[in-house]
Order: sequence, then C-alpha cells, then structure tokens
Amino acid sequence: MDIKHIARFLGAMSIEERVQIIQVLLEADKNGLSVQDIAQRTELGASAVFKQLEALAGIELVFVKSIDNTKVYIANTLLLDELFASLYQQYGPAIHARLEQQLREALENQSAQPET
Repeated sequence: MDIKHIARFLGAMSIEERVQIIQVLLEADKNGLSVQDIAQRTELGASAVFKQLEALAGIELVFVKSIDNTKVYIANTLLLDELFASLYQQYGPAIHARLEQQLREALENQSAQPET
C-alpha cells in the first residue's frame, strides 16, 4: 500500500466516531450491523452514525449490503489488515532497529567512559 492510500485511510479514521464504528463492526459477527444497532452500541445518534458510515463506505473501509430490505454495514477487514500490516512494515521494523541501535550506542558510550 502506498503512502497516499495510507494517509487517506488514516485521515478517514482520524474522527473518533468513525473509530468507534469500525471497532463495533469488528466486534460484530460477519453478518454486519444496521445503523440502529451501531448507534445503540456506540451511543451515537443514528443520523451521526449514518453520516460516518457513508464516509467510511465511500473509501471502502466499510461494505454495505441489504438484508431483508435493511442496509447492513460490515468492516472491510481485508483492507484494515492491509493498512495496519503496511504501517508495521514501513514504520515498525525501522523504528525498532533505530531504537536498538541507539541503545547499543548508549551502552558502548557508557562502557567506554572512565570510572571516577
């Protein structure tokens, strides 16, 4: 996943209500949840939930399907997994390697200093 897409998805998830909605959808079963179910579980208003779901669906972080004439929303777990795996691959190991190098250098500097 390129940086442009990472920024786009992280930007979409920079709103607290959207993160709450994604969390609820991830905790739900694979059949998804309606707006009312999500509103009840997040304690957000149904109109606010709908607005945020439409934004999340627009960038495909959430799928929409119809069951018995009711819109049901499902988290796009494949995309979310890809997003967080990309973040880890691009930033996780590099940060860990840098911190380990800094620790080694600090220990070498400490052992090289004469005792007083």
